[in-house]
Amino acid sequence: MNDQKLKQRQTARLTSRQIQLMQMIGLSNVEVEDRIQSELEINPALEEGVEEDDDTRKESDNEELEPISQDEIILGDYASIDDVPEYKLRQVEQHRTPREEIPFTEGSSLQDHLLSQLSLTSLSGEEVEVARYIVGSLDNDGYLRRDLLSIQDDLAIRMGINTDLETIEHVLSVIQTLDPPGIGAEDLRHCLLLQLERREETTAVAIAKKILEQMFVPFSNRHYDKIISRLHLTDEELREAIRVITHLNPKPGLDFNTRLEETFFTVVPDFIVEEHDDEFTVSLNNDGIAPVRVNTTFTQQMSEYSGDIRRIPQQKKEVARFVKQKIDDARWFVEALRQRQKTLLFTMQAIVEMQKEYFIMGDVAYLKPLILQDVADATGLDVSTISRVTSTKYVQTPFGTFPLKHFFSEGTMTDAGEEISTRHVKELLAELIEQEDKSSPLSDEAMVAQLKEKGLNVARRTVAKYREQLGIPVARLRKEI
Repeated sequence: MNDQKLKQRQTARLTSRQIQLMQMIGLSNVEVEDRIQSELEINPALEEGVEEDDDTRKESDNEELEPISQDEIILGDYASIDDVPEYKLRQVEQHRTPREEIPFTEGSSLQDHLLSQLSLTSLSGEEVEVARYIVGSLDNDGYLRRDLLSIQDDLAIRMGINTDLETIEHVLSVIQTLDPPGIGAEDLRHCLLLQLERREETTAVAIAKKILEQMFVPFSNRHYDKIISRLHLTDEELREAIRVITHLNPKPGLDFNTRLEETFFTVVPDFIVEEHDDEFTVSLNNDGIAPVRVNTTFTQQMSEYSGDIRRIPQQKKEVARFVKQKIDDARWFVEALRQRQKTLLFTMQAIVEMQKEYFIMGDVAYLKPLILQDVADATGLDVSTISRVTSTKYVQTPFGTFPLKHFFSEGTMTDAGEEISTRHVKELLAELIEQEDKSSPLSDEAMVAQLKEKGLNVARRTVAKYREQLGIPVARLRKEI
């Protein structure tokens, strides 16, 4: 006989509106602008404008906007602060540029740029069509990484062009003469050689060609002694050839395609931190975010349906339900925006307070070790809420604009028992590498020893990990002659 036991278990589930609120907390200012515009378009009970009374602060009669607590949220459901790419940590200009003043210009893509040059070539009509297809097959770096047989098949199947490999090779060779130099190459070595073909034939250029043609692997691994021995070069001849090669463009297509994006790259900060007499104020950057409220016409229309519902005709009941639903949705949306602002401010204020020395000095050395759980403990919010707030947002400070991830890092102990931020350790590593003798770069073991002299006990594998995170290669690949 199987024993049957009754167990009582308490679980918490997020309502759909709580999930929507969590998603809204994670949105950037630009995304919130889009969300508001979308809601204004689909909900006639919502309009732009500042609230005139407290009526719109009431929550929906059907479903309350409940606070989000730790018991209700599973951390794994939400984005991690580590999702922010490292490249976004670069500091942008300190002054704040209003979004409406950001200039825009019209430019052509790499493909448009190449196609516009085809009319200057001697290609026939059918060859131009083949060239168009090849140009469209280039990747973002400007390389043609597809084999010509597959291109031949595609031309026959998709475009009805039956041509031979010799024609395709001829068309490709013409494309490789177009601007920018190096376009249409099959790999890096080929790309660099295509660029050297356009250079004036000097001794350094001739040696550079030999290195790429005969010693590319040793060159990539910086085995300079082997190159000098095999090609019978002097140190000065190798140095000049390397200078020629390193001034070539390894990704001509990427440079062209991203030129406009990089020129007009801007970060719209979500927060603004300002200092007044060693005291800091935190505000939300709401430029571009339109204030919204419940449409008063709709609320007045709803009052027409008060009274005994049994006496209201069926058609009016349906209208009443529609109006009420839209009003409820509008009230919830207005309240969700308010709660988002409150949560964001509360979190940013806690970060400023916990990193106050950094905000006073502006030096990364004053950043304290800080993790998401520390901010969650200080605010009483769930760690997943803190993750949502910090994962994609930026703050404008007196020292520049940074992603919130900038203020978070683990800690490392010094010999004196003081805990310092791993971000500071990384900065010290970068300084050591910047100041090293490039003819004899520091190994990871040597950097461990130098950090030890500064009172930092860091393992070799930790140094290697930090070096890789900084995008710095091993000592052998940093060697110069």
